Amino acid sequence: MNTIFANYLQRIREGCTELLVPKASLEEKVPPHYPAFFNPLAKLNRDISIYLYKAFLLEKEYSEEITFADALAGIGSRGLRVAVEIPRVSQIFINDINESAISISRETAALNSITEKCIFSTMDVCEFLISHNSNPTNKRFSIIDLDPFGSPAPFIDCILRSIQNEGLISITATDTAVLSGKYQKTCLRKYYGVSLNTVYSNETAIRLLLSSIALTAARLGISISPIFVHSNRHYLRVYIKVFFSKTLSNKIFSNIGLIEHCFKCRNRQTITSLTSSNLCKICDSKTNIAGQLWIGNFYDKKLISLITQHFVEDRSEKGQLKQIHKIFTTCLDELDDIPYYFSIDEISSILKTTPMKLSHIIEKLSLSGFRASKTSLNPAGFKTNASIVDILSIINN
Repeated sequence: MNTIFANYLQRIREGCTELLVPKASLEEKVPPHYPAFFNPLAKLNRDISIYLYKAFLLEKEYSEEITFADALAGIGSRGLRVAVEIPRVSQIFINDINESAISISRETAALNSITEKCIFSTMDVCEFLISHNSNPTNKRFSIIDLDPFGSPAPFIDCILRSIQNEGLISITATDTAVLSGKYQKTCLRKYYGVSLNTVYSNETAIRLLLSSIALTAARLGISISPIFVHSNRHYLRVYIKVFFSKTLSNKIFSNIGLIEHCFKCRNRQTITSLTSSNLCKICDSKTNIAGQLWIGNFYDKKLISLITQHFVEDRSEKGQLKQIHKIFTTCLDELDDIPYYFSIDEISSILKTTPMKLSHIIEKLSLSGFRASKTSLNPAGFKTNASIVDILSIINN
C-alpha cells in the first residue's frame, strides 16, 4: 500500500475483491466524504449488482469487447468488483471528480492485479459519459452504473447518450424524501411526476424514477425495459435495458399512468388519465394522485430465474447471501404489473386487530378469486387487484 494512504485506509473484502477503504467510513455512523466516500451499508446493493450484471451478460451475445463505466465511482468499489468478479468485462472505466478517490481506486486495482483492464479519470460525470459518444476513438459503454449522492436526474440524459444499443444502465437515487412525498414540487420538477407519502411510497418512488428515465429516453428515440428494481434503506436502484428504436419509444405512454389514492378509506387504483372527478369510488372522499409514473412491469423474470439457478446455489448459507436469494425468489412470483401494495400493519390498523400472517392473507385473497403475491419491496407487504373493501371483507370472514 502507498504510504500516503496507509494511515487512513483499511483493507476489507467484498465478494471476491479486496478493497482499500477509508477507516472513518467503517467507524463513523455517517461515512465522511473526505478523503473519499465509501458506504459500507451499500454492500447489499453492490452484491445484487454483480449478480445482475453476470446474468445480463449470460443472456446477451456480444461480438465486441464489453465495457463497464462506473461514472460516479467514489473509491471505485463497484467497478473494481466488476473487474475482479466478472472476467467477461474486458474494460472498466472508473471516474470520479475526487482525485483522492481515484488514487485509492488505483491502489486497489494494483492490490487485485487488475490495473491493466482499468481506465481511471477525474472528470465531471457528464463530460466523462459524453466523451464516449462524441469522440470517434471511443465507443459507447456496454454497461453504465450511476450511484450519485442524491438525485440522478441531472445525469440521465448523459447516460442515455453514452450507452450502447441493448446495453444496461443501473441507476441509484437516494433523494427518497423528494420521491416519497415530502417535497412534491421538487419531485415534479426533477422527475415529471407527483409523489405521495403512503405505505407503498418506496414503490411509487421507483416508478417515478423509471417514468422520468423512460420519458427522457423517448425524446432521444430510445425505449427502455426495466429488468430489476430494488429498495434498501434510503437507496432506490433500477436496472434498465435500452433499445435504440423510435417505433418502441413511440409506445412509451402505454406504460405511463397514475395512481389514485384515498387517504380516508385507503383504497388505491391505477388510472391512465385525470378525470373531472377525483372522488373515491369506495367512500366518496377526495382522492390524491401520484404520477405520472411507470405502471408497467419492472422485473425480467427470465433473467431473475437465471440468477436463482446459477448464482445463489447455497440456500443454507446465512447472512446476506440468504437475504439476496430471498429478494430474487420473491420477485419471481411478484405481481409487478400492479404499481402499489398494501401492508399487513395497514390492514390490522383499519380492522383494529392483531396482524394476520402474510401467507394467510395471500391465501385468502387467492381462494376468493383475486390475484395476490408478496412484494420484495416490503417484507410485510402484499400486492393484489382486490379493492380495500374486498380485502377487509375477506380477512374478516
